[in-house]
Amino acid sequence: MLLSIVPCGPVAANMMFVGADGGKTVAVIDPSDAALALAILKERGWTLSDILITHRHFDHLLGVAELKKATGATIYISEKDAEGLKSNLVSLSMAQRITLEPVEPDVLLHDGDTFEAAGLSFRVLETPGHTIGGITFVCDEQRCAFVGDTLFADGYGRFDLPTGDFNALSLSIRNVLFALPDDYRLYPGHDEPTTVEREKRSNPINYEGMPWSD
Repeated sequence: MLLSIVPCGPVAANMMFVGADGGKTVAVIDPSDAALALAILKERGWTLSDILITHRHFDHLLGVAELKKATGATIYISEKDAEGLKSNLVSLSMAQRITLEPVEPDVLLHDGDTFEAAGLSFRVLETPGHTIGGITFVCDEQRCAFVGDTLFADGYGRFDLPTGDFNALSLSIRNVLFALPDDYRLYPGHDEPTTVEREKRSNPINYEGMPWSD
């Protein structure tokens, strides 16, 4: 799998380019800097086909509208978080005195959906808790998942913002992400990648709050 992770934007969100090995068509996950994304696409000779969004927060949306205009890429987001693309209040950009240009999503996603993008097959898992519409993009063939701000290496996303919920976050991590095979690589929205096996052993979510439940 082609994979390039570029931390950028005001809080170093991971903008991730993904595609099939040897291909020149890519998807971008959570683009937080359109100018940088366009420069990378030009430098590497890539064509952007799809924009995948893990959740509604502004730091993961900053480049979406401009990239849509420049490339016509298809925008995917959870139906429950789609309003973040159109509301500076919902995306929390207003609180940072940042104005996002509204943009309409092309595909509204739900748990269990599957789709093809940039030569890869994606499976959607609903992983709420950081936001009500947080989703994870799983590539089973490549044995990895893009988890947004639900889980970090040795940590997890905050749950004190609007629609955040610790109980939902705990269940998303313990019952959904930890149900993936141990060797699956997890790519969070910030900081470094990790694995399911590592987080099952060391993530503090194991020792805080709710017990395991169905």
